[in-house]
Amino acid sequence: MHYEARGPGRTIPAMLVARDFRFEAAHQLPDHPGKCRHLHGHSYRLRVVCRAPVDERTGLAIDFAELKRIVHEEVLDLLDHAFLNERFPIPSAELVAVWIWDRLAAAGLTLDEIELKETESCSVIYRGEGLSHGPRIDGGEGP
Repeated sequence: MHYEARGPGRTIPAMLVARDFRFEAAHQLPDHPGKCRHLHGHSYRLRVVCRAPVDERTGLAIDFAELKRIVHEEVLDLLDHAFLNERFPIPSAELVAVWIWDRLAAAGLTLDEIELKETESCSVIYRGEGLSHGPRIDGGEGP
């Protein structure tokens, strides 16, 4: 049986394509009121989810190998076995996730969401949203 991605009344299907990654890194949150103010490390888990239409020629929305290459070049090669405080003023999972999003989006990925897990039970999910007021990550004001 031959499957046609398009046909009468059918639009090009859009897919969510996800790939999971892992990296090890250390950090400390000096202004944290608890034990995270001390130097410690995590085995981070990163899930990158992209949204894309299925290409009629290849049948793929996103090539898993290309997704892996981009995530390694833009994120993992920089963060794996790193001391995050050397790259981020405040290396919280929330701010690291925003940084990851910005790098992957600039590399051309059509992101839907990313999830960054510090532990098995603690994660942040970022979908590119931001507040239209208040402080920015870079210390400025506004959007």
